[in-house]
Parts: sequence; structure tokens; C-alpha cells
Amino acid sequence: MSISELQAGLVSGRWTSVDLVEAHLAKLNQFKHFNAMIFVKDRERLLSEAASLDKERAALLSSQEGNKGSTDALGKLHGIPVIVKDNICTVDMPTTAGALALKDAESGFDAEIVCKLKSAGAIILGKSNLTELANFVDTHHTWGWSCMGGQTMNGISGSAHASGSSSGSACAVALGICSYAIGTETHGSIICPSVQQGIVSIKPSRGLCSNTGIIPISTTFDTAGPMGRTTEDVAVVLETLSNSDEQFSNLDAYSIKGTRAGVALKCISKLGENDSAYVVYNFMKVVGQLHTLGCTPVHEILEDKLLSKRASTSYRPLSAIDDALNESINKDYFHILKSEFKDGLADILAKFHSVPSNVRDLASLIAFNRENPEALNPITKNQEILVESNDTHGISGANYKHLLERVDYISKTITDPIFDDLDFVLTAFIGPDDSTIYNLAILSGSPIVTIPLGKFPDAPSYRTFHGFTNCPGVGFGLILIGKHGDDHKLLCYAKQIEDMLQQF
Repeated sequence: MSISELQAGLVSGRWTSVDLVEAHLAKLNQFKHFNAMIFVKDRERLLSEAASLDKERAALLSSQEGNKGSTDALGKLHGIPVIVKDNICTVDMPTTAGALALKDAESGFDAEIVCKLKSAGAIILGKSNLTELANFVDTHHTWGWSCMGGQTMNGISGSAHASGSSSGSACAVALGICSYAIGTETHGSIICPSVQQGIVSIKPSRGLCSNTGIIPISTTFDTAGPMGRTTEDVAVVLETLSNSDEQFSNLDAYSIKGTRAGVALKCISKLGENDSAYVVYNFMKVVGQLHTLGCTPVHEILEDKLLSKRASTSYRPLSAIDDALNESINKDYFHILKSEFKDGLADILAKFHSVPSNVRDLASLIAFNRENPEALNPITKNQEILVESNDTHGISGANYKHLLERVDYISKTITDPIFDDLDFVLTAFIGPDDSTIYNLAILSGSPIVTIPLGKFPDAPSYRTFHGFTNCPGVGFGLILIGKHGDDHKLLCYAKQIEDMLQQF
């Protein structure tokens, strides 16, 4: 059920927030074995919060003002439960990022986006499971696994291929436990689990949503974002989360008619032959129908072909985009992440009210994991990213500022010209290794919206990313990429494509 339908039921009296909390808790219990959650708030406390919101609504509805435009007065999320990822600080629940070292850690404060949700009347139901420390422990860490929450399962396939790192948030939405949830992303952590679990999401433009009070990887590249069943729901939640006054929920504000969509297929060429044929078939069905919306698909589809026309940067010639990305992402970008992670983790843990393990920085986290081997992933038993991050000099390192400027320059030099004659880019998507254009969007801070497109059939040898095979039922989807700041336009275009897909 959508947010607007839930809200309409609350306003009409068909149900109460207490009813919704009870229903959400029943769903959580029904799907407990999917390991979507790390913490669920105490039932009596949830019911008390819900009852208070019900009284607030009743008082408003009984007033003359409440009988006139009461839905707007209450707010679109008022009285509706939400689940937030467990690297987002909450004053009334522990925040662990899935790490045993942070078991029972109490921040003593709410993240800014949690404050916004509470101000809008949302009920924080609990904290979702995630790939531990947002998948910044080791290079072969299992997607969707954390020591605190176990292995999250895929909400549409029931398999262990939940992707990540916002695995539990995606799973909870996919299972219908909640209508919307909050994830965080540095590089794929909202988009990938949303695609593979068949839901809608947006990675907002960099800076649109506050990162304050979120256990970070990167102060530069991190963002929080909403995950839901429909574009409408995601837009409603973004309106609450964002630092903007823009009315994202008005999805009629921009028409896709007259736009030009760049069709990127290079990602699909990286898949196996069977996968490629299946995804291309479904993707090109969508592309073939864009004209019915008045949108022109632009078939200069190979990213390297498009960008080989661009002038060289001041650093070196760019004959193809991959040349730049091999250097920028694989080296400079990840050095920036590791440097910012070292300082960012220490900064936020220093503010925590209580950390029973006394882990307050990377060095003590690494030591804790060595002393408590059960804290590490039982398959990989490794923490090399933590060690490599600790070995940096943080953001005070001699190369940090230069590398940050370099990545920013290269990403803007390459990405900005794409939108000189395109309104957005459209591609099929499975995971971050499959799309060069997606990696560019991460570097440039561009918004990305996901729309479910299909599921791999019940046959062997179908692949997600990182080489997984035999994944029947795992989702793949469309992603729309826009210019930085074009979040509202992108959501409007996504809604119109989503409506078109309903006709298939």
C-alpha cells in the first residue's frame, strides 16, 4: 500500500497509527527469517508514539482548520512507520552499523534526517540490517551480511543475494514490511539492493540530504536516500529528507515529452551471453516505447564512443572513459574514501554517549576484531580495508586535497558535457561493476533513480555482479541518471516511465 493510501486511511478513520504499527510488527515477525532488521523498537513504546500521533490527528480533524485541507496540515508521513538503516543515529536505539564492536553503542542523538522524519510525524519502527560498516571492511565482504544482523535475504527471490549495503532497507520494502525505508550510499549501496530486490529508490544529488549523524565512509561522496515501492512514495519521502524547499512530490511538474534520453548499453555487454540477451530484450522493449511518451532515445550508446570526442584534460589525454576511471576510481577515489573514513569514523564515535567496547576509532576497531575473531565475516575473516584506511594520514595527508581536486575535475570534465544535449541517461542495471556511466554519476554526485524492470528466470547460470551464478528471481532494473541538481526532473521522468511499464 502506498504512502498516500495509508495517509488517506488515517485521515478517513479507516485505521489508526496504532493499527499500522501492529500490522508492521506482525509483518516483521512473519518475515523475521529474512534478517532485514537489527533492532526493532519496543512494542509498547511504538504503540505509545502511535497513540500520541492519533490524538494529534483527531484534534486537528475536529477543528475547523483540520476539516479544511487536513492532509496538508498533518504532513504526508504523519503516523506512518518507517525503517532506517543501522548506520543512521537514533537517540532511542543503538547504532552499530552491524559491527560487533559497536554492540549496544548509544549515540545519544538523532541524525538530522531522523529529526526531519520525526518532525514530519513518521514513526521510526526500527533499524535495518546492512552490509557491515556499509561494506567497508574488506574487499570480499559478503553483501548483506553483518555480525549484528546475520545474512539479509533477497526480498523477492528468497536467496542470499540481497546486494548491499542497504540490504535490510530494500528487503523490508520488497517484502511489504514497510512502505518506505531509508538507506545510505557511497557507491551503489542504495541503488544496487533496490534493483536486485525489485523496488524504487533515488540516490539524491550530492548535498541534497544531510549526512550529519550518519556513520560515514566518505564525507564527500556519502548520501542518504529513500527506498520505496513506487516513484511517488520515494518522491514524498525525499521531500521530507531534503535540504530543499522543492516540492518533489509534485510529479507533474516536468514532462518527459520533448526530452532526449541517452541510451547506454555498455553495462549489458559485460554480462554473460544468456544474461545479455535477456536483459537487452527487456531493456530495448522500454527504449522502443519511449516515443509514446514523446521522448527521443539517443543511440550514441557506448560511453567510450561518446566521450572519446571530448578534449583531453590537463592531466593526460582521454581516448576513452575507462582510461580515466581506471585511474580515478580504482586509485584516487578509493584513497579519498579511506582517508575520509579514518577521520570520519573517529569524529562520530567521539560524539557517542556510550560505546561499551570502548572502540572510538579505526585503530581500536581493528584491535577489537583481532581480539574477537567472531566479529569478522566467517567466510572472509578479513578486514584489509579497515587496515588500509587506518594506514592513511586521513584528510590531513599530503595527497588528499590534490586527489580530491583531481577526481572532482575529471568527473566534471567528463560528466557535465554528457548533459549538453541529453536530458537524462537511461540504462539497464544489475550492479556497479556493470556500468561505467553509473560510476561517473557517483563521482559527479549526480542523482540516480531506479525502476524495477524484471527478474532473472528460474534457470541456472544467470548472473548478478561479482560473479554470482544460479540466481533465479533476483531483480534487474532501469536506472535514470540526471545532471546534478535535477532530482525533481528525474523523478518526474521516472514516474512517467513507471506508468508506461504498467501497460506492458
